[in-house]
Amino acid sequence: MRNNLKRKDASPSSDPTLDDSPSVQFTEDMHGYVAIASDALSSFGKDDAKAFEQAKSQGMKAHRTLKFHLTISIEHIERFINDPNLSADAFGYVECSELGGRFEVEKGRFNLFTRPTSSPDFDAAKEMHYHLLFRDQNGSPWTFYGYKVVERQTPEELWSQTTTLYTRLWQGEFMDTQSPQPPWAQGILTLNMADFAKQMTTLRSNGKTLAARTKAIALFMDEFAANLWQAYAPSVFDTESSRWNEHIYPLGTTQGVKDAKVSHHPFQTEDGLSLSLSRFQRKASKDVVLLLHGLTTSTDMFIMPEHYNLTSYLLDQGYTDVFSLDWRGSNRFVYNLKVHRYTMDDVALYDVPKALEVMRAMLPAGTRIHVIAHCVGSITFMSSLSAGLIDGVSSVISNSVSLTPQIRWQSRIKLKFAPWIVDHVFRYPYISPEMSYLPGWRSVKLLALMEHAIRRECKEPACHMVSFMWGWGFPAAYEHKNLHPLTHRRLKDLFGGTSMNYFRHMNKMVSEAESVPYDRQGIYEQLPSSYLKNMTQIKVPPILFVSGDHNLIFPDSNKRTFESLKAADANMPIEFQSFPGYGHQDVFMGKDCHRDIFPSLIKFLNKQKGAN
Repeated sequence: MRNNLKRKDASPSSDPTLDDSPSVQFTEDMHGYVAIASDALSSFGKDDAKAFEQAKSQGMKAHRTLKFHLTISIEHIERFINDPNLSADAFGYVECSELGGRFEVEKGRFNLFTRPTSSPDFDAAKEMHYHLLFRDQNGSPWTFYGYKVVERQTPEELWSQTTTLYTRLWQGEFMDTQSPQPPWAQGILTLNMADFAKQMTTLRSNGKTLAARTKAIALFMDEFAANLWQAYAPSVFDTESSRWNEHIYPLGTTQGVKDAKVSHHPFQTEDGLSLSLSRFQRKASKDVVLLLHGLTTSTDMFIMPEHYNLTSYLLDQGYTDVFSLDWRGSNRFVYNLKVHRYTMDDVALYDVPKALEVMRAMLPAGTRIHVIAHCVGSITFMSSLSAGLIDGVSSVISNSVSLTPQIRWQSRIKLKFAPWIVDHVFRYPYISPEMSYLPGWRSVKLLALMEHAIRRECKEPACHMVSFMWGWGFPAAYEHKNLHPLTHRRLKDLFGGTSMNYFRHMNKMVSEAESVPYDRQGIYEQLPSSYLKNMTQIKVPPILFVSGDHNLIFPDSNKRTFESLKAADANMPIEFQSFPGYGHQDVFMGKDCHRDIFPSLIKFLNKQKGAN
């Protein structure tokens, strides 16, 4: 069976509009031909279009027909279109000539535009899944499974792809797991123009008013059309200039956070930069959360509209006052795109302490501040904490890397030579995921072209450059299967450019096998010679170190930090947790984090909340 179709229920939300969201239903008829295992086709059971076509041809010769008549019922249409993993109910009948009749569907599921885990072309393919259980006239259980593949092709393929269902039948019931045995039958069902026209007339909604019903149906049609646009429009319109100007969501949008007062609070650092705190508040709280992004990302990584994001999850789980710091490495600022000599010490010395000072001036005395930090945001926050530049933090969650950065050997080579090459060979002030889309020609685009030439995991140039900039892997920064397709499409907006000096500092840390200052002269004399060792000299708040177990950027870095600190002080209030199937960035930006990651973070926060 092609995919695991176990239904995953949506996470609870405090947004009552989701619970009141009307349902949508429609009826669909498809019919075709199948071959059976005893036909002994050489291609039988293979999962490719040619094998299904051969099975269909054999079925036509033998007059083995298969059809279904289904009503698809989508409860809570807004939840359904916001979470591609949610299944709709399907009921009706399956009719099979070889089985001798028409059989009622006892349980059925339908998924609209999910991404196939088996597709090597990540952003180019989506599937519609039909998964039905029924019993034959003897009461024996059967499983029907079919999928339509919408791949990035020319627009002429639109009709055939959306009306071709690759189909299999199994003896037995396999609703939640992949089938352990070969199929009994295999073939293709299709939808003709008359059936399609009839299907369009069956669209219904149970909305309480005409406006509600119209809106619900419009949402479904809009979702359907939007996914087809993503698949087919690029083959016609995907030019350098169109991608350069493409923004699926407005830059800096906050539409991913509902039912919260959003405010922005700029402040100035002592070394003369303007930074900003974003605040998302539903009501005052004794426990406030501060989020810190990684280098070249921004607050955007915590408020992504395409899926249930971390900020919304925190608000829904009772942490009703959330701040996010855009420090000098944020892609919302121009500082990264200029030649500079900032290091991670500057963030630890100037950005983090000032942000907490601004927050405390806004909050009532006694408010507990909990920090969730990612990547370089985690390194710099932990460095600031270790140096004694901040205090009074109630708890910390550190993702991926903190006080013992370690990288793969391929990344070590790049880290050693890339800053010099970019600065002195290409003579460009920064490196960016947008390089492939720069208008016209410039020498630095050679980097993007060279990276594109070696990559087959997807066709997204920005994804290739993210891997080049941050590590070694195919891809490096995340597992493709964990990303929403829209996230993958807008990587050039979510990851910005950066000057090379941060990489020089990282190279020194990697060489020292721990977080250390870049240069302790002048004002930096106040920094400890080793951030790691100095952690044992301060009062450490409860810390949860986390990382994906497929982290290809900083493999096992946070685990090593945890083990080093525990070895130095067994009573230090620290923990470590690894997340199976996740990498570096997808721990916060993955489409299923609200199921796989965030509950563990809330469990830790709640424990600290009760302890204070």
